[in-house]
Amino acid sequence: MGEALALLSLLLFSTNVLVVKIASPRLGQDVGFLLGLGSNVVFASLLFAGELLVRPDPFVVEWGPFAMFAVGGLFTAYLGRRLFFRTVQTIGPSRASALQITNPVFAALIGWVFLGESLGAAGVVFVLLVIGGLFLTSQVPAQNAAPIPAGTGGIAPTATPVRTALPRAEIAFGLTGAVSYAIGNVIRSSAVRHWDHAVFGGLLGAFCATLVYLVVHTNLRRLAQRLRSAPRSGLWLWGLSGVLTISAQISLIASTRTIPVAVGVVVAAAIPLIVVPASVVLFSNTEGVTVRTVTGIVLIFGGVAGLILT
Repeated sequence: MGEALALLSLLLFSTNVLVVKIASPRLGQDVGFLLGLGSNVVFASLLFAGELLVRPDPFVVEWGPFAMFAVGGLFTAYLGRRLFFRTVQTIGPSRASALQITNPVFAALIGWVFLGESLGAAGVVFVLLVIGGLFLTSQVPAQNAAPIPAGTGGIAPTATPVRTALPRAEIAFGLTGAVSYAIGNVIRSSAVRHWDHAVFGGLLGAFCATLVYLVVHTNLRRLAQRLRSAPRSGLWLWGLSGVLTISAQISLIASTRTIPVAVGVVVAAAIPLIVVPASVVLFSNTEGVTVRTVTGIVLIFGGVAGLILT
């Protein structure tokens, strides 16, 4: 069941990337990002209300896991995403994505230390295959779009000119963002194993991230003006993006209740496996697919298949 939920998370994250590609020209990502977060909260609230109606046992808050879900959401939906965006703006999307690929490695290490999870020799090989494939698919020409790592909500900030050297500070920010995603995923995995409420956990994390983003980064008056003048198609598409991302996050949280967190994260991160072929078909290879890209996809497929079958 955990493997199926991880695959569902992969499918939802991948679909979101394609939706964001269509939505971004209609409405800027500065507003779209916040709309996606708001949609996260609204749709997760509806899911949670529906779950309360059909779930036989009463909803009783366990404050330890409650706090863990809140903190995990801040690490993933807020801190990890903000740091990733910073590196995209300063060192370019391809290099930022390459740093973000370390997320599954950190998730495996943290899960091993704090949750006692061990993948075994075969599992480590398959994880490395996926990471190698992700690295190859992230090496695109600077003018092309970058792949979207799992856990970012599928938001791809506008590309900026890539520097010829990687400043140490930006490397630190990029790796810290990857560690933040890993910490958040491990925390939420631990929480759902003690308190089986993945839907509420996703809702709480999204709410905390949205609240912090509103307070720290948002000019409410300017936001209202932008929303009034925004095209309706852009609003609906970004709203759909929020539905997809929170559904993917909840699926990932639920999957790690029964499978190692590193396996769930690696499977959910294999977005190029779906996005690249779909992009070739739908957008006439505007992403610049090369032999290196195809090789990366083959490695990703082999690694994901191995993790699911072992």
